[in-house]
Amino acid sequence: MKRIINVLVVEDNDYYNDLLVKTLKTAHITPEPEPKCHVTINSFTDSLECIRKIRAGTYDNSDIIAFVDYYMGDGITGSHIIRLLKRYYHYSHVIMLSQSKAVSAKECSSMHDFFVFKDAHAPALCRLYLEQFIENKIS
Repeated sequence: MKRIINVLVVEDNDYYNDLLVKTLKTAHITPEPEPKCHVTINSFTDSLECIRKIRAGTYDNSDIIAFVDYYMGDGITGSHIIRLLKRYYHYSHVIMLSQSKAVSAKECSSMHDFFVFKDAHAPALCRLYLEQFIENKIS
C-alpha cells in the first residue's frame, strides 16, 4: 500500500509561494519500479482556506509536512495554523518560515519542528527537509 504524503505550502506572498512550490516539486524521490508513496503539494496563499481544509479533515489518512510562513495577514500568524495542524494531525511535521529573525527567537516555544529563515537558500533547504521527510516515511 502506497503512503500518501500531503505537502502544505502556506505562504501569502504569491511569488514566494510559487517559488517554494516549484522548488519542492524538484525533490528527488528514490526512483523505484513501484513508488512507495504518492506526494501531493497543496498551495495556499489564503490562510483561511488552509484552516478550513484542516478542520474539514481533508488530509486524514496521510502523512503531512507543512511549510508555513509566520506573517499571513488577516490577523493570522503561522503559529495559529501550526497549532491547528498539530491538534488535528498530531504527527504532522511543520517548518515555520519567516524573513524576520526576531520571529525565530520569539517563537522558540512554538510547536513547529524547524525554523527556516527566508533567504536565498530557504527554498533549497525546504526541499531537503521534504526529501528527508519522504525518505523517513518510506524506509
